Amino acid sequence: MEKLSLTEKVKLSCWMSILQFVQKSNLQSNEFLKQYDLNASKFDMLHQIQENQPITQKELGEKLLISKGGVSQMIKQFETDGWITRQQEWKEKYISLTGKGQQQLDNCFIVQSKLQASAFDNLTKQEVLQLAKISKKLMKS
Repeated sequence: MEKLSLTEKVKLSCWMSILQFVQKSNLQSNEFLKQYDLNASKFDMLHQIQENQPITQKELGEKLLISKGGVSQMIKQFETDGWITRQQEWKEKYISLTGKGQQQLDNCFIVQSKLQASAFDNLTKQEVLQLAKISKKLMKS
């Protein structure tokens, strides 16, 4: 049986730490966002719509880490809640936030952002900058 090298073991340990960090962060976010009738995925979707509107459902799905079915289900719920609108242009449907959707995001965005940023409070400014650089590099691979 093949064994992992020391370098591979360290890389695996890094990956496991990142995974645990993200899971812990999502649990904290989900708990906080309940009061806004949101979770981390819904918050991310509203934010992606805000940043990229008008956006197609396909484009939105590519920006999110959830299944096509999950995207479709959330879009239907957001439409029912009056948070988004879909407009047909030729063969494409474009999604945008309504005033109500923008208000929903505005209500929690700053506090949620500060909550997430606080996860890095035990790092120095230099470490945060280094982590940001490493994160960008990892996303390109």
